[in-house]
Amino acid sequence: MSEDGEAGLGMYPFPGLRGAYDRLWAAVQRRLPWLPADLTWHDDVHESWTSPDLVVGYTCGWPLVTRLADRVQVVGTFEFDIPEAVGPTYRSVVVARAEVADADDGPVSDLGHYAGLTAAVNGPDSLSGWVSLVAAVHGPGATWSGPVHRTGAHVASVRALHDGTADIASIDAVTWAHIGRFLPELTEGLVVVGAGPRVPCLPVIAGAAMPHERLAEVRVALSDAVTELVDVRRELLVRAFVPMTFADYQPLSALAPAG
Repeated sequence: MSEDGEAGLGMYPFPGLRGAYDRLWAAVQRRLPWLPADLTWHDDVHESWTSPDLVVGYTCGWPLVTRLADRVQVVGTFEFDIPEAVGPTYRSVVVARAEVADADDGPVSDLGHYAGLTAAVNGPDSLSGWVSLVAAVHGPGATWSGPVHRTGAHVASVRALHDGTADIASIDAVTWAHIGRFLPELTEGLVVVGAGPRVPCLPVIAGAAMPHERLAEVRVALSDAVTELVDVRRELLVRAFVPMTFADYQPLSALAPAG
């Protein structure tokens, strides 16, 4: 008998990935039949983070440390098979339109060249899209010196660059990799000019009421399921699932932009 409530892993909501996430969850739920039988796919994943029905979810590191700390527990994170990832950490990619990019820019370049340009930002509560952008260009504790175009999603930020609405954006590196697979036309005329600070990958969370022994069971089940499902790992660009705690994310608070 599965538990009432919701489970969701929708932080990378590309239609081409849903099947792999569903297969992953089926393998987890087979190990732990008390979990919800199926994943719930929300139009707005933000609503699920504070839902009283949350059993297992997927969130961003910034909301975790700023407003969810007392409302959820950290299960862990996925270790991704992308160049920007090292173990359970990664860097966002800073992307600019080619015509505004400095020809000498590279992954370790001084990004001060981009201060004052129009930034495409998915939202002010995004670690990869906002906090990492400010930290990469201006430094931790600063603020953006130019116009900001809010887009609501990383894919929309890339589209804003492609369409010329904005000049620069910080994009979650996993999202950037999937855009290259599923929407490669959006990357035309764009270049990666730098990287955000190294941070833990997106946290998988559990409801605050989940007993510690069951939280431990979910960690093991996710780890074992990822190890078992080679095809799912390939589709999701995942190497492993790594147990984590809130303490692993707490240092993110030092990156807080001004204002």
